[in-house]
Amino acid sequence: MKKTGFSLSEHPWLFLLVFILITLAGNVIFTILLAYPLKLPRTSPLFDFWVNVLNNTVIVFLIVPFVLGFPGRSHTYPTYLTEIRLTQWQPVLKLLLLGVSCWLIMAFCQFASTSIYHLSHGGAVDLAFLRTAFPLQSEFPPNSMGWLVSLLAITEEFAYRGVILAVFLRHYDSLRAVLFSALGFGAVHIFNILSGKPPIWMAGNVVWAAILGVFYGYVTIKTGSLLPAMLVHYLSNLFIYPLTAYIQTHTSIPVQTLYGVTLTMGVVPAALMILWVRFSASSWLSPLKPLSRKMT
Repeated sequence: MKKTGFSLSEHPWLFLLVFILITLAGNVIFTILLAYPLKLPRTSPLFDFWVNVLNNTVIVFLIVPFVLGFPGRSHTYPTYLTEIRLTQWQPVLKLLLLGVSCWLIMAFCQFASTSIYHLSHGGAVDLAFLRTAFPLQSEFPPNSMGWLVSLLAITEEFAYRGVILAVFLRHYDSLRAVLFSALGFGAVHIFNILSGKPPIWMAGNVVWAAILGVFYGYVTIKTGSLLPAMLVHYLSNLFIYPLTAYIQTHTSIPVQTLYGVTLTMGVVPAALMILWVRFSASSWLSPLKPLSRKMT
């Protein structure tokens, strides 16, 4: 009986571990390359952005198919791009509308959370409060390069709702594949401890990243496309500060973490967005074919 060689993609949890380790190693390598040969200042607001974008791009488009062996030797490169959902962009208008509408749900949750906190401490939600509590202009030029930095979210979707979800879908049903890939997405946020954030905030970041990972995976499965998840992730990263600035500047770290896990980035917005996607998929998105097995 002919023995077949070891394939990393046949072991999804090991694949995830190797993927995360390669991501960490790549961040170190690109940090060195940008800081020394290319002499990009470490103090530049775009330094970490370029490190992560270049790293994610190289991993997804080169290392995964040519080094890690996914999707396999018998598959062509276009087949790989199809399996990680980078070729499904139609119907583009419906997918864009779904992404924007989901983000509006998240934005409303963040607006409501800030208002609830302010009201609970005796404040009034009036025009003066709205002008100061939600500094939307802070994320756009000349005040910020947030519109560019937030593009990192797109390459993260390539990695986790593209590659990692596809790997788990080969071995598990849709529900478990989404849950497992979301756990991986949450776990990689553990390394935010290197940014100097307090441990309790870091733990909260891991939890709400995993919760949002469930939503991102769900919408990807239901539409067969990365586009809605990429759009929600991008807009979420872009507007997270102006929509939660009041909570971030007026509360303690434990309170910020609690709000993040429950109301602004975690359970409530993710649940509402999933319900909206489920409703949409059975009505105006019904022509779309889901990526894999039926997921209710």
